[in-house]
Amino acid sequence: MLIIEGALYADGTPTPDLGYVNDPTDLGGETKGGISKKAFPNLDIKNLTLEKIVSLYHVRYWRAAHCADWSAPVALMVFDAAVQHGPVTAIELLQEISGTKPDGKVGPLTRAAVFSLDNGYLVNRYSLRRARFYARIITKNQSQTRFIEGWHNRLVDLVDSAWTFL
Repeated sequence: MLIIEGALYADGTPTPDLGYVNDPTDLGGETKGGISKKAFPNLDIKNLTLEKIVSLYHVRYWRAAHCADWSAPVALMVFDAAVQHGPVTAIELLQEISGTKPDGKVGPLTRAAVFSLDNGYLVNRYSLRRARFYARIITKNQSQTRFIEGWHNRLVDLVDSAWTFL
């Protein structure tokens, strides 16, 4: 995840700026290592450390999206969506593709539905559902069109990574 967000090089060493971006057209606002000003309005984004970014990832995204409950490929898909769209949306997308009520809350029905499905099916359906989610973002706000190639590249890389666990 930190590689995708520009905080780490492919070999795992930190980049000098940890992926800091302040693009005025990005609705997330100022961002560093995938941590956005929109999601954390009271944080000094520019001065976040790698340790703080990792801590936020764990508490606010990994745990909040129940990623430890899922198989590795599904957890990777849900975790990435949680970072980009928020943990409630990430869970709602998983619920939609698993045929349960998309309420953003993980309970026994969601777990049973997810566990009953093939992991490869879940990875593919989740990525397709996120592609539709991106299309809706653009439909609502044409200024976000400039990000679509990057979003789709992110999904391709993510699916490739998830498939290494299958």
